[in-house]
Amino acid sequence: MPRAKSHSRTTLVDSALTQFWKAGYHVISMGDLVRETGVSRGSIYSDFSGKQALFHACLERYQELYVTPAFGQVEADGARLEDIRNYIERQLRSVAESDQPVLGCLVANTLAQLDPDDTETRDRLEAHNRRLTAGFTKVFTHENASHGLLSDDEISALAGFTTVSVQGLWSYARTAPNTDVLFSYADVLLTVLKQHLRGTQN
Repeated sequence: MPRAKSHSRTTLVDSALTQFWKAGYHVISMGDLVRETGVSRGSIYSDFSGKQALFHACLERYQELYVTPAFGQVEADGARLEDIRNYIERQLRSVAESDQPVLGCLVANTLAQLDPDDTETRDRLEAHNRRLTAGFTKVFTHENASHGLLSDDEISALAGFTTVSVQGLWSYARTAPNTDVLFSYADVLLTVLKQHLRGTQN
């Protein structure tokens, strides 16, 4: 039996995050995590009460490592539609330039397979979508201050629509025949947003 490697809490979370993202939270077992991380079961339990607690730590790390660096520009004060375009296109370019299988969004992947009774994990996953929607709402509110075309309810609906759209885009990226189709869908989304917020498609 291979000797369990020494670890820090952070290295364990980073390794487990990769496994959850590749295999899926529902599918992967503690035995899988022991094998794939190289950390003994006892050592994992010394840091976390179980798989759920470890996954929740992985969700926090996912926000830190992947979401904030990409989405932070949308959340910044004064962000405009161009920042949403840059966010989406940067993500799609990373897909186009990668030679690794596309994993999609960890949150969307997990929501699709989550046990309906696991409400604690669902709340944490939905917090990610609320973060995206809040960021889009902030941009749209800023845009609307200049053009005044939408009510608050319409801004809220448009932000929710955008969250659903980008999450769908990341999910479809896992099976899309090529990235050209992803860029074309993103362009349609951005045209729709510009039309609603600025009254123009150009």
